Amino acid sequence: MCGIVGYLNLNKQPIEERDNHLPRMCESITHRGPDEEGWKVIGPAAIGMTRLSIIDVSGGQQPIANEDNTIWIVFNGEIYNFQELQTLVQERGHKLRTKSDTETIVHLYEEFGVDCLKYLEGMFAFAIWDSKKERLFIARDRMGEKPLHWGVFDGKLIFGSELKSILTHPSSRKELDDLAMQKYLSLEYVPAPHSMFKGISKLPPAHFMVVQDGQIKTERYWLPSAETVDISEEEAVKKLIELLGRSIELRLISEVPLGVFLSGGIDSSAIAALASRYSKSAIKTFSIGFEDKSFDESSHALAVAKHIGSQHDVVTFSPTMGFDTLNELWGILDEPLADASIVPTFFLSKMTKRNVTVALAGEGGDELFGGYPTYQAHKLAPMWSIMPQMLRGGLLEPAFGKLPVNMNNLSFDYKVKRFIRSAAEPPVRRHLRWMGSIPVAEQSRLVKEAHQALAGGAVEEGLFESLPLVNLNGAKNGKGLSKNAILEVVNNIMRLDMTTYLPDDLLVKSDRASMAASLEVRLPFLAYPLVEFALSLPPSYKVRGMTTKYLLKKAVAPYLPEYIMKRPKKGFGIPVAKWLRQEFRPVVDELLCQSFIEKQGIFQWEYVKNMLDEHMSARVDRRKELWTMLMFQWWWRKFFI
Repeated sequence: MCGIVGYLNLNKQPIEERDNHLPRMCESITHRGPDEEGWKVIGPAAIGMTRLSIIDVSGGQQPIANEDNTIWIVFNGEIYNFQELQTLVQERGHKLRTKSDTETIVHLYEEFGVDCLKYLEGMFAFAIWDSKKERLFIARDRMGEKPLHWGVFDGKLIFGSELKSILTHPSSRKELDDLAMQKYLSLEYVPAPHSMFKGISKLPPAHFMVVQDGQIKTERYWLPSAETVDISEEEAVKKLIELLGRSIELRLISEVPLGVFLSGGIDSSAIAALASRYSKSAIKTFSIGFEDKSFDESSHALAVAKHIGSQHDVVTFSPTMGFDTLNELWGILDEPLADASIVPTFFLSKMTKRNVTVALAGEGGDELFGGYPTYQAHKLAPMWSIMPQMLRGGLLEPAFGKLPVNMNNLSFDYKVKRFIRSAAEPPVRRHLRWMGSIPVAEQSRLVKEAHQALAGGAVEEGLFESLPLVNLNGAKNGKGLSKNAILEVVNNIMRLDMTTYLPDDLLVKSDRASMAASLEVRLPFLAYPLVEFALSLPPSYKVRGMTTKYLLKKAVAPYLPEYIMKRPKKGFGIPVAKWLRQEFRPVVDELLCQSFIEKQGIFQWEYVKNMLDEHMSARVDRRKELWTMLMFQWWWRKFFI
């Protein structure tokens, strides 16, 4: 696990020694790889990296070259099938200088060019400089576990694992991208290919870039089939356990201590249980608890740990810890991210790092196997939509609207009010409004005209340039109450989450929080053979009736306590609604006050004031909107003041 940086003169002019900015670029992301760093300038190209040593600890220093030093690579990630690939390249006559997974990629590139990506199973972002062809080849893993940013400034293509590494280069510029900002305000994250800085993009998952003769070309190299297969439940259960077990077994390979994040939910519990079966010794599991019991799952994690016999460590997370952790985290983050679970994830990563260097986690299980309560809500929405207006608008909506505000985690009033607010909308729009923060249609009242980049009246479907694997027609209209029609909507929404929310929110959270603590996190659910299998399953195997994760629960039930299968999903978050009114109130008053808002010149004070008044008086729960705003303000102050 590492961080990578580099730049290329598009006019092919050699880089002079005085123009070597690699040391400063590497220093900016030392947290990603504190063990060592390395860099090399080869003609017009400069590549560098910082390393967190996991495989071939003593001999895997980068950059690494081929036998005649004409091809060089810097690499971030882990290739889990690297031992098979080492055998493959050796059989083709290559001599390996190291035992690292990085070196195998160089030789695969020599043999297969850009098609080398087809052989890699793992999480990765890498850059290869081919001096013979004067070609830069950059690629990112299929699901987007590892990040890669790039931009062109002053005739140079500059890239890096994190935005800060690009911003460290003197040719780069810091300028707010208004379109990215409005997408963030709606979604709570900045979707690829955008970044919050104008001129800097994210290479999307499953894409590569080739830069040659001054031309930049990006291309998708992997897109799994969207067709479902005919398979019995028994066969599907067997195949699921086989693929998940294989994925976990590969991700247990490490030369350094390893553990598992354990929340007590289905995904992390399944991984911990299966990992304990493949491990030669008792595995180590880690979780955190909360003083606010509506957020606390530590007792469930402890029950699973006792059931599987793991060495379990748990720490209670207090509001003071929350504020200190967030303050520390903002020293690392380069973009606002309104997913509040990044705070406990970072704290958990720091705690875990005290004991191990690698941890397995459960991201991806919800999107692939149907775990979110919103999927249940999509099944209920058509029935709500056809309800007589007299009953719905005249009785139920006013009654639900009068429910007292409860600031607990996923309280009944919070869920039902968000449901009725958007249930009658088309599926994509209602889903983004349920999951997101400030709808695009409302932003004209929040964002000053000078910063409004989206056309007036734009709907949320326009937030994404493309949605691979999603049948937009099927996801947009949602017509009909037939079982198949409703399941098709739910299936499309799951694929929407897998394509957007997973890589641009959850995996960003996982990468930044863990790497800020110099901890490598591995995600067994995102092994691409398992992803391809999950996408091929009938939707009824995922959400059956109101039962979420139907097949996954059936598959892992023999390995876990029975009650874990039946308990409702809680999610991994912090008491944002309460903390905004109490422990975090000083920073709210500082960054969302009238003087700061008006001096900043981006937002309309009256809109912000109304949100603050409603939330602080407990008339309306504005946790999502205010947290989204607060995270943006914190980011803006860091980079523009």
